[in-house]
Amino acid sequence: MIHQVPIKSLPQEWLWCETWCSDESKAQAKTIDLCNNPLTKEPKLASAVRIVAEWSDYDNEIRQFQESIASKLALPLPSYSGTMPPLPTDSPDSDGHEQAHKEL
Repeated sequence: MIHQVPIKSLPQEWLWCETWCSDESKAQAKTIDLCNNPLTKEPKLASAVRIVAEWSDYDNEIRQFQESIASKLALPLPSYSGTMPPLPTDSPDSDGHEQAHKEL
């Protein structure tokens, strides 16, 4: 397949990564890869907060959405781990009736 479909490299601004790109080039980045930096071993969420200025705003918005869904479904919220808790497979519908989960 490699010989049939030519492979092209994208310019650096299409995938900026702190490991191999300069801080100066980040301003022109169209996407930011939150790759693991093998030199620092910094956790991804910590680097996301540091690299992406809007990260905390997005994180807070998602946390508020998570809390609103959990309160509507009367779910306890786990301690924040950066991921949405799984929704129950059997939950009441809008009329308060239980819906059975069916495997396909």
